[in-house]
Amino acid sequence: MLNIQKDRHNYGKLLAPPINFELTKAIGTTFSLDLYALLAIPVSLFYSKSMEGDFHLNRYDVLDAIRKSKDVVDIFCQKGEIKVPKEYNHLFAFMEDCVEEIQPEILDASFHPKIWVLRFERKDEVIYRLIVLSRNLTFDRSWDVVFFTEGSPLNDTNSSSVKLSDFLKSLYEKSNRKISKAFLKELSKVEFDLPDKFFDFETYPILPFSKKGKEFSNPLLSKSYKDLLIISPFVDVTTINFFKENNKNITILSRQEELDKIPEKILENIDVFCMNDLVANGESYIDTAGDEPKTQNLHAKIFIGENDHVADWYMGSANSTSPAFGRNTEFLIKVSASDFNYRLTKAKRDLFEDGNDYFIPYKRAEIVIDKEKESISSNIRDIIYRLCELDFNASVSQSQTNDNYCIAFDVNLINFEFSGFDITVKVPSRIKENETVIGQNNSIRIDNIAITNLSRYLIFTIYYKKEYQKGILIKMDLEIPDEREDYIFNSLINSKDKFYQYLQFLLSPQDLRNKLQIDIGNNSDNDNSEINKLENIFGLNNPIYEALMIAASRDKKKLLEIDKVIKKLEQIDKEVIKDFMPIWTVFKEFAND
Repeated sequence: MLNIQKDRHNYGKLLAPPINFELTKAIGTTFSLDLYALLAIPVSLFYSKSMEGDFHLNRYDVLDAIRKSKDVVDIFCQKGEIKVPKEYNHLFAFMEDCVEEIQPEILDASFHPKIWVLRFERKDEVIYRLIVLSRNLTFDRSWDVVFFTEGSPLNDTNSSSVKLSDFLKSLYEKSNRKISKAFLKELSKVEFDLPDKFFDFETYPILPFSKKGKEFSNPLLSKSYKDLLIISPFVDVTTINFFKENNKNITILSRQEELDKIPEKILENIDVFCMNDLVANGESYIDTAGDEPKTQNLHAKIFIGENDHVADWYMGSANSTSPAFGRNTEFLIKVSASDFNYRLTKAKRDLFEDGNDYFIPYKRAEIVIDKEKESISSNIRDIIYRLCELDFNASVSQSQTNDNYCIAFDVNLINFEFSGFDITVKVPSRIKENETVIGQNNSIRIDNIAITNLSRYLIFTIYYKKEYQKGILIKMDLEIPDEREDYIFNSLINSKDKFYQYLQFLLSPQDLRNKLQIDIGNNSDNDNSEINKLENIFGLNNPIYEALMIAASRDKKKLLEIDKVIKKLEQIDKEVIKDFMPIWTVFKEFAND
């Protein structure tokens, strides 16, 4: 379970559909969100690819996958925790409707669960997959943990699946998004499989502000163990004292800098470990070829408690902190085992012995608490929470002089009283920032925005004494013209060459794996190119023609996808598809048959 060398998983492969199954619904939750990581997710969901590669580039697989995502993928994240991208990508627009921001009930709480619920279908067969992580939807390199299981719906409900279904229902109710009642009912009847040698599977949604109260509380609040292993990147005095009072022998694995904040007396009679600095900060000791070194610190959250030779494993999003035990929205699962290989002694041996030097006994380091820095961080959290509470009076209008648009919105900062702080705001496609004034209602108008650059996101940047502190993205409730995505699609597939290459990808994705990048610099066709001559494009020996024939006889869904693409391009740029239309009129009949 915890063997660092053997028990490793690829995030993208965890999302990939079972062989011959099709994704029909994907629901994910995360605290923080990287929009480029979000672009990578559909590629895993629809094309069974890992999340490796450069997703800053415009690619045929990304374009096609996100085009399919709009109606089946929902992502819930904490409001104010969407990372500001270094560069804006037009493809973000396709995923805007998939993202729902959740505002915590109070300032000191967080929306913190990290799960995926996936539904796959093949004819009359249905499979659900539950993935429970400690990892956010980002490209962070920290050490995390994941639990995943699959199951199919049976005739009767069971407690674990009912709680999972109720948890998802609460998210949709809070966000006013729609979810099929049939989906939630079916999910409540899913019997999930257990890993070999494990038993007693339970889900624990943690909803501290729920009307159901204790039913959705942290399960560790009511547990007591003879031996307890706590793996948590963040710890605090209150929670450690709670565990000391309710459990006999305790071992803690956490981050060095977090443990340094805990008074020595609190850690007495506890076995304490931290990640080896050579691992956590290893990139800073080597040549990273010009890339900025990144930490690879501990981020996994695991609690293993043992009584009478039975070990209970709790895994998920909850840290060993007061927020996770009292006010955060979290998600944990529990499985139990009596087999020696999955008990506490073996887990400790895998982590701390057998030649493992990833985790070492903790030795206190001298730290200097920067009270000003702590005060600044506290104010920034307050500012972000208040920004997320705002209602933006926002509108889009088309210019009277050209085809571009204007976005107008209000930012009311009358009740913001933070000495030394400044806030700027801008739309993602612009470099220039519009300064806002703390203490007054700001009416902002941004003109001359191309339809392909329209976005529901605003970028807020926070400064303290003119120094950059943090940037965040917040979604506005804004009516965007329906044709925006069609124009973005056409800006990428804007020549016959690109259309035929995209067509080849739709028909045979495996044949284009070495040429996925869309060449944005080339938007014109070479009249002398053989690809533009109809007789050569669709000759009997041409791969596209062969692929169309195969699709017509074996996979009509591909033809339906092509038909959707054709309809988009017909509305904006018929020239791109003009040569293809004579042959398509034939194959379209197969698609609609």
